[in-house]
Amino acid sequence: MNSSQLEPVLRESAPALLGYFVRRVEIAEDAADLVNETMIAAWKSMKRAPDDPIRARMWLFGIARNILAHHARAGRRRDALVDRLSVAIGMARSQDGESDLDVRAAVASLPSELAEIIRLVHWDGFSLEEVAILIGRPASTVRGRHAKAREMLRERLTPAAPVLATQLSIDYPQ
Repeated sequence: MNSSQLEPVLRESAPALLGYFVRRVEIAEDAADLVNETMIAAWKSMKRAPDDPIRARMWLFGIARNILAHHARAGRRRDALVDRLSVAIGMARSQDGESDLDVRAAVASLPSELAEIIRLVHWDGFSLEEVAILIGRPASTVRGRHAKAREMLRERLTPAAPVLATQLSIDYPQ
């Protein structure tokens, strides 16, 4: 089949394809995208399309069925990923104690670049040299700003909570 033969089949089948997808997907807005994917797939493989318009319509719905199956598989993979992320986030939150919330608040109160240096070094495990590369600053500047950030955190964290300081590997005066 050539493009001049395929165009009328696509045009005439579009409303029926939309109905096909609307009845089979949970999110109605996905149906239009799936029709579009079907049309693109049909256009790319038009050489395999039958010349008979009735058979061409059936061929088009076969493509639509495959597109729908792919959409369903992708949805299941997405849902599984969301479930795994939810579990991981829940575990991370359950490990956070009140003291961790205090540390987070203290870090958040720092100027943004200092807070990012602290997060990258103490939470994400980067060395100061690696942080320098990540944020595009000289290593000496990052070392100085890291020291300044640690001092500011030391001041913000109360003397009654030396545990908080140790969570950031801060030398806390006893």
